[in-house]
Amino acid sequence: MVLPTPFERLLRECAQLAQNDPQGAFARLDELYGKSLSEQELMQLSTFSVQLGAGSLGRMAETIAFLRRLLAHPALQEGSQVARSLWRALAVVHTLADQPAEAREAASHGVTNPSEECRLAIGSAQMLMTRGRVGDAVVRLRQVTLLCRDLDPQDEVLAQVAGTTAHLMRQTEPQARLAQELLLATASAHSAALNRHPDWHVHHRTWFQHGLVYLLAAKPTQALSCVQAMMELEDLHDAGAFERFHTASLACRAQAIRGQFKIAGGALEACQDFVRRVADPEQAASAQQSLRELEAFVDAARHP
Repeated sequence: MVLPTPFERLLRECAQLAQNDPQGAFARLDELYGKSLSEQELMQLSTFSVQLGAGSLGRMAETIAFLRRLLAHPALQEGSQVARSLWRALAVVHTLADQPAEAREAASHGVTNPSEECRLAIGSAQMLMTRGRVGDAVVRLRQVTLLCRDLDPQDEVLAQVAGTTAHLMRQTEPQARLAQELLLATASAHSAALNRHPDWHVHHRTWFQHGLVYLLAAKPTQALSCVQAMMELEDLHDAGAFERFHTASLACRAQAIRGQFKIAGGALEACQDFVRRVADPEQAASAQQSLRELEAFVDAARHP
């Protein structure tokens, strides 16, 4: 039977304390530092301090200072695998602290190959999500995707990426469902209010906005019902090219999402024709910009 070391016992105690008193656990990092005797223990302490100090508490400056103490620990061998891991941890916390220059400097010591670059990217994505910085995490996850494509199939970082992203998916899926329900409910209330407006142009724009929400919620069939309502308004009021362009563009997007690219192509051609027929300069400029975005959308749908 292998007994835990004094460091391992204290780390377990601090991890339990962190569940109810994270500030108290953070205050014991110095005590943990004093018990650490090996590179492996420094690695564990680095992970714990970053997750607790930067992730849970947002105490970036203090966590950075602590990581720099770890980098000066007598048990750490300069340039070792563990040392590079600590430098990457420091780069992550500098990123969270919005210190890009310092993050790049730390990364220059911790990243020597694409595998380590991937470790840094997935670690950054995980911590950015922990801090609620979803947009920044998305950027890092896209970087991870590109890096994984060129890694050796036996590279251990692939398992790390798979485990981390599986956790992130489990974490974000309920939020995504709730956000979708909120978006749809908001769009319904918005439409119910504006469809009482006396100006049919307002109704037309409202149907268009509602249709876009359906597309965001991956409901192209419902979006096409909005297209039908828009077409009925256009026929009733002898609408011009600008209104008909938006109807065709919504139909094009919906059909592209459904994978009906032949129909989407026909709708895209209609959009191009309507843009040429828009007389008002301001509306024409707006439609031309929307057309460019639509063309890019259809191309991305064809070649994901």
